[in-house]
Amino acid sequence: MTATAEGGPGPGAQPDATNPDLDAAAIQAQLARMAAQLEEIAAESRRSRERWEALDELVRDLTPVVRLALEGAGERLATLEERGYGEVLSASVGVLDDVMRTFDRDGVKRIGDTVVLLLKTIQNMR
Repeated sequence: MTATAEGGPGPGAQPDATNPDLDAAAIQAQLARMAAQLEEIAAESRRSRERWEALDELVRDLTPVVRLALEGAGERLATLEERGYGEVLSASVGVLDDVMRTFDRDGVKRIGDTVVLLLKTIQNMR
């Protein structure tokens, strides 16, 4: 009979007809290993179920908060759109796109420094 590292019969091993106690002990050892594996599987299953239940509870708790946040954001966006921010932002994206295609990083930084200097100058003229 072929044996495994645990001392039990290996796969495909034939029972030892000469020693029935050895067969019973090998079967008992294999059953004990299987029972331990089943206990591990059951414990992992319980942990997984608990995680899913916690996640489900979190989703249920957050749903009203997310709904309110989205409604508030929608109302704010509608207000901004009414004020014309959408058109201005759209035009700004076009300007930004032109700047990105025309200048490199250092060029944009120099332009920004110049704009800030001009704004400070205008502010000091008041």
